[in-house]
Amino acid sequence: MSEIRANKLINEAGSGSVELTQGATLPSGKTISGAGGVNITGIATATTFSGAVTGDVTGNVTGNVTGNINSSGVSTLTTLNGTSGLVSVGTTFKTKGFVETQSTVSIGGTILTLDASQGTVFTHTTSAQIGIVSFTGIRTDTAGSQTFTVLVTQGATPVNTTGAAGIGTQLASIRITPGNVGYSTHIKVGGGTSITLTNSASALDLLTFIVSFDGATSIANTSFKVVGFAATDFRNAIV
Repeated sequence: MSEIRANKLINEAGSGSVELTQGATLPSGKTISGAGGVNITGIATATTFSGAVTGDVTGNVTGNVTGNINSSGVSTLTTLNGTSGLVSVGTTFKTKGFVETQSTVSIGGTILTLDASQGTVFTHTTSAQIGIVSFTGIRTDTAGSQTFTVLVTQGATPVNTTGAAGIGTQLASIRITPGNVGYSTHIKVGGGTSITLTNSASALDLLTFIVSFDGATSIANTSFKVVGFAATDFRNAIV
């Protein structure tokens, strides 16, 4: 094996960079340094990396990331480990300008479907009685709870305005992710009374539902509890 020792390498024409062929290696403990950049169009493999990463990073990052991540743009996390779809955050989570995704949801028959994959904040204008509230995209990777809020505007003909027709008198449907397997339970309401909406057109009410999963490995209907309540009749204050 031959060895070339030099303080500076340029291309044969004396005008540009030196190209390293595929599979080229450096002796143990040796490095390449210089004031210019290293441009690699193939795969760069290293046991460690030291220094700052600047510019845009595209593609997948696998493995653990420790330290601070400062992003002035939009960072989208779809999965943590490629399988669970959960992103775990430490004991302290600080944000500025936090915005939740808000989705408009319509009713199908008497079923109001709230899809967690679309967010957990919804708006809905009533057009029919809300009989069953269906929660889809519920994660069961670990025990936990998800909170759903629905800002409801009564349509021209108010619905769910009496105890007998209130929300919570029928079963709630829960469909989990992955697998889209369905389970049923009741929406538990304060005092055992149903959730009633304001009995006037264009009235504004706020519904809140908490879906709790107990972490059971053998999932059953009893693995879920759904609590529901409402703050009703929002309107301009009269002073």
